[in-house]
Amino acid sequence: MEHWDKVFEEVPASFEARIVSTLASLEEKPKIRRFRLPGGLIAAALAIVVLGGTAFATDLFGLRSITVSDPYATPEAAGDVIALQGVPESAEFKANARWMEYLTSADVVSRSAADGSLSEGTYSLYSVYSPEMGKELESIASSYGLRLHTFRQDFYSENELCSLAGIPPFISNCTAISGYVYEDGSFQGDGTNTAGRFYEYQFGRYRKGSFSEVTLNIGSAGDYEEWIYTTASGVDVQLSMGPDRCVMLADLPGSFVAVNLLGGTSGNSMFMPDPVTREDLQAFADMFDLSALS
Repeated sequence: MEHWDKVFEEVPASFEARIVSTLASLEEKPKIRRFRLPGGLIAAALAIVVLGGTAFATDLFGLRSITVSDPYATPEAAGDVIALQGVPESAEFKANARWMEYLTSADVVSRSAADGSLSEGTYSLYSVYSPEMGKELESIASSYGLRLHTFRQDFYSENELCSLAGIPPFISNCTAISGYVYEDGSFQGDGTNTAGRFYEYQFGRYRKGSFSEVTLNIGSAGDYEEWIYTTASGVDVQLSMGPDRCVMLADLPGSFVAVNLLGGTSGNSMFMPDPVTREDLQAFADMFDLSALS
């Protein structure tokens, strides 16, 4: 079963309602599935990490270079897992890689799932199930000079998102978006855009200096065609186009952006049945004024 790893705690009801409505209009009507992930975090099939600024113009690092250990791996859910925050040499990526390695080596995810443990108090926004794990998380974040998130608030429209995150409007042709915003302006959400065709996606903006525990199972990293594209707003992004999903990554002055388009070159029967072309993916990237998120 395809799934996101560690991105969203719960897919908002409004997102599921839009999916049900959309699928009802298709000739083939796939069954809607929800994706519950270990540690209480949820996600649908997505693949994206955002990198931007001058790094993209000079270096295509590729998805292979941001893979991390997968503490949630099972025989049914094998594949490459990427960190959705940071470029290969950034403190944010290195912290994420170390934390995923710890979770994998400690086997804490499978043990906590077996005994029904939940994320602990102060660290409820992370996969922490004991005081010892909390200490390890604090140690890793501190060693890279990163802050931990302390709270988040839901949003159900672009206006609410912009108000909570303190940013100007940045999405064109957006028909719906919902998710949550962290205390530092980082946020994640499920969105729908229409312009020439229908786009379903998940969007994440992660402020530099904070540790966001976000990863994604992308299947095989070798299946993606990747290139650098300069968007209509003048921001360089890394585009990665795979069989059933696409990933857009941007490294901005003050944040990292990661977008998962829920469709690829072979289509995606659950979200975007029609194949995605290079032109489609670039047109999708042009719908976001990423310069507003710097």
